[in-house]
Amino acid sequence: MQQTHGQNKQNIEKQLCERLKINSDFVEKNVTVANHQYKGYYLNTLVNLPATLSEINHKVQGEPNESYADKFRFERDPSLDQLSNEILQGKLVLFDIEGLVMVISPEKLDISRSVGPPQSENPLQSAFDAFTEDIDINLGMLRKKMVSDQLVIETRSTGVRSTKKLAVVYIKGAAPDRVIESILGKLEENKEQEVTTVRDLLGVLGHPKFTITPTYISSELPGEMVQNLMNGRVVILIDQFSFAFAFPAIVTDLWSTTLDVNYPYLFQIFLRTVRAIAAFLAITLPGLYVVLNSVNPELLRIQLAITVAKSREGVPYPSLIEMLLVMLLLEMIIEATIRLPKNIGPTITMIGGILLGQAIVQAKLVSNLLLIILVASAIANFALVGYMNTTGIRIYKYVVMLISTFFGIWGLEVAMIWFVLYLASLKISTVPYLSFSVKGKATDE
Repeated sequence: MQQTHGQNKQNIEKQLCERLKINSDFVEKNVTVANHQYKGYYLNTLVNLPATLSEINHKVQGEPNESYADKFRFERDPSLDQLSNEILQGKLVLFDIEGLVMVISPEKLDISRSVGPPQSENPLQSAFDAFTEDIDINLGMLRKKMVSDQLVIETRSTGVRSTKKLAVVYIKGAAPDRVIESILGKLEENKEQEVTTVRDLLGVLGHPKFTITPTYISSELPGEMVQNLMNGRVVILIDQFSFAFAFPAIVTDLWSTTLDVNYPYLFQIFLRTVRAIAAFLAITLPGLYVVLNSVNPELLRIQLAITVAKSREGVPYPSLIEMLLVMLLLEMIIEATIRLPKNIGPTITMIGGILLGQAIVQAKLVSNLLLIILVASAIANFALVGYMNTTGIRIYKYVVMLISTFFGIWGLEVAMIWFVLYLASLKISTVPYLSFSVKGKATDE
């Protein structure tokens, strides 16, 4: 509790009511706590008042009033902004006639989703629990899986109009000091910026606005985040967000996932090699098709060049238009699969893809070879780790294809060299993107 002057206390109460009265769930009510009368202020959509009063009165029954008061004492006078934020975060604020002010963490309404299986990831040989929207539950899941006194959890609040709670998690001694200082410094420097989306968080951390590859790792699996912590990364959780974000991302995240360590070492190497080859094929196959068809067919052996030419017999469009037409149709099918309900989405898109592919070939609008190249590129694209990585590759393959159309095989090579140079120029949270380890040494990352 905090002793305030009577006049100042009345002003704070009046201003508090004026500020929050536009909310229909804001309640001002007389309550009794430990035989003392208080004026209570809270949001009935977040606070279960009867359960809160019952729990408090049960705990303090038989205790002296002084010990009860000590539990809720503030070190400084509460300001209007502080009390307003406490109410908006689901706290119960109490005033009494003597000018005593206290804030209680109440019994909350059961509006949080319980821990369940992951919805967007398919873990193999791993736990099937997933993060929820409640940040305290998420932190508890990390604590349960990482039993160590070196695990550090720091909470931050960002925003002015809409305060959002963040948690910064890292392992002391595993995460490089420069990475921790960079992230905590950016959060402190931009603490007044609103964070309601992932893009807002990246803006607060100072990440580039336009990037081909993601600068973070997102996952709803606590087990994967624990491995990221052990690999020296810093994990950030956002309240009311069911994903965690690990910083920084490096180039190996394109083809490796932390859950690979659950496999025998030989299997791990094989899987990561396959994914690395898939990343290369996903970028180059569409451009290579255009090059070998229209710009530099002399690169093929004569028998293969004749076979490719026959496959395009009767197709009225140049290779570029042909490729763009089918690639855009594939992009629409992918987006439709994501947006449609789960019970009908895969069926509709599978039937639509088969019928459309067969009809477009029979109509001589595209060649059979193009469909083979397109399907191979799509499969290679989705063999990569993480949906965000696949999206960046999906975008850049259009750039490779356009440059290859104008400059042939040399354009394809220049596009790939530029891609490597671009990745070499990226530095996320003081760590170069082309690093093979956040900690600066070879590990199981």
